[in-house]
Amino acid sequence: MIFDPKLLIAGLCLFAITFALALIQKQLRQRRTKTVLAPRPQAFAGARLLGDVDAGRSRSGSGAKTIAIIHNFDNPDSDHNHRNYLSVHEAFEVLAQIRSVDKNTPIDIVLHTPGGSAFACELIASALKERPNTTAYVPYCAMSAGTVIALATEKVVMGRHACLGPIDLQFDIFPAESFIRLLKEKPIKDVSDLYVLLGYLAEKDLKSAKQRACELLNRKHFGNDDACQLTNFLISGDLPHSEQIDRDHAAELGVNVAEEDCPDEIYRMVEARLELLKSADGSGGAGPDMKLPR
Repeated sequence: MIFDPKLLIAGLCLFAITFALALIQKQLRQRRTKTVLAPRPQAFAGARLLGDVDAGRSRSGSGAKTIAIIHNFDNPDSDHNHRNYLSVHEAFEVLAQIRSVDKNTPIDIVLHTPGGSAFACELIASALKERPNTTAYVPYCAMSAGTVIALATEKVVMGRHACLGPIDLQFDIFPAESFIRLLKEKPIKDVSDLYVLLGYLAEKDLKSAKQRACELLNRKHFGNDDACQLTNFLISGDLPHSEQIDRDHAAELGVNVAEEDCPDEIYRMVEARLELLKSADGSGGAGPDMKLPR
């Protein structure tokens, strides 16, 4: 039998094309469930897990309906990552709570989350923006999708050491903006077909995301500047996605941040939820490097 190198080359080319198509299909599947935060946003409906502990109750003396979105800041690769991010399932539960409240009743939404599904956070943000008298309480951190929800309310009450974060779209582990810049900075002939296609998708999704983020921004955060200035900055991709924006910086950017700290009962609510998460799965409920006050 005579060895034909052309057959070997053809076989290798066929393998490479098949592998590239498989990667493209994988990326397209990820795009359908694209996130504002990190990869693998498999959130669990925390309210259902945690029962009635402060869920949907009025804060003492406030007369407001309290809705909590509290997640565990555990290793995303752990067996319990389904409790770490905001999911569409949980968004529907939150929407049901919002819908159950009379229009004249204020809503306090407590946020302790690294973020999650873009679609989920837009559902919640849209419902909150339509209502008057909404306040977001951020005792520790509301990153990414959590920031979008906070900015849909009229006022944000942040803890002394609390933070918000950028809201740039993430494709797998990279911001969408990076794919666009890749196509601009590198000759397209030197870029694989996969990344060219992802660059085109990223450009369209980023344009849509910028418009949507501006639409969801509550007017109380406009200040004297252009309505989209705040969201355009947060979604630009110029900041690391893990950048911590404290309350002073948030106020400088135009966020309507209250001067007071979060009430003690808000801290206690988050602590109670995290303790339940910790006892439910045995993981460190407060997450790495976070020390809750006692």
